[in-house]
Amino acid sequence: MAILRRVQMAILETQRRATGIQASAGRSVRGIVGGNEILGLSVIDSRKECIGTLIDIMFDLHSGRIAYGVVALDRAPQWSERVIAIPWNAMHLDSRAEHLCVNALRDWIQRAPSMQADAMPNLLDHECAVLIHSFFGTKPYWEPGSHQHS
Repeated sequence: MAILRRVQMAILETQRRATGIQASAGRSVRGIVGGNEILGLSVIDSRKECIGTLIDIMFDLHSGRIAYGVVALDRAPQWSERVIAIPWNAMHLDSRAEHLCVNALRDWIQRAPSMQADAMPNLLDHECAVLIHSFFGTKPYWEPGSHQHS
């Protein structure tokens, strides 16, 4: 129990010391933040229209890279599961660190392969991953030379 308390205190101290320009929402524009700092961010399309919310991040333990941002669509078509995985390299933070941006229009993003919550582990299946990256026009994160955005 004492170890857990020390870890929590260390995390709080690290967060307190994080440097960078402060965004209006209280988020740090530059620096290192925990995953909980970006979960809940709104996701916007290329017209700056909100399409949903970042609800999870999928991390590939084999490559050591963030693979996908899991987005709950706010106005999904009826046939959709309302949850999609967007390749992490297809998203970037806006200049004020208030939104994650996807360079596509809402109707295109809403047609992305949707996922049921219990199917999320399948995202690391090669065929599924290739399909998602192909849909978003991104180079798969596991290939040499692929870039990850902040």
